[in-house]
Amino acid sequence: MKVCQCFGQSAVEIIGLCDPDEVIICVERQDKDDCLEAGAWTQISVPELFRLPCDKPDIGTIDKVFIEVKSISTRMVNTPIGPCPDRENLEGTRLTGKKLVIEGVLKQKVVYTAARPDQPVFTVHFEAPFSAFIVMPPKAEMKEFCVESCIEDVFAIPFNPREIFKNVTIFLQAKPLCTDGRVYIE
Repeated sequence: MKVCQCFGQSAVEIIGLCDPDEVIICVERQDKDDCLEAGAWTQISVPELFRLPCDKPDIGTIDKVFIEVKSISTRMVNTPIGPCPDRENLEGTRLTGKKLVIEGVLKQKVVYTAARPDQPVFTVHFEAPFSAFIVMPPKAEMKEFCVESCIEDVFAIPFNPREIFKNVTIFLQAKPLCTDGRVYIE
């Protein structure tokens, strides 16, 4: 027997989502030395379970989520090199020997209506650390990068009266900086 569940749009208002039309994706190109010059990107999902502080009342409904991404650090790391570093594996990734590691935090404010007869509105602040990596070209040097982030989606529901489950989908793009500090764009 098939079980079908129908879902509509979320009633939670999300403030902080990026406009996909404003994101400029750097297309990888190769120069004469077979080195990629433009940026690289990845997408990650950050699941979170937050518990309300003791001084806050139980959750009735979640009304709004304000969210932003803050990059804390980036660093290039050496990794294993695959037998064909210029080819993807079945999963769609490459082992080029270089990855850019990005450490960051999701800064969030959740506005909710309390599960009380008078339905007062409360705000709670949460931070969720994350770590991501972007596979870089084999000849990438230890230079500075501008990491652009785009919050594509936020799913938020009360997990129970004291906890909120959220899942945030983030697009991260690394663009190398020029020697004068400008972002390199082809």
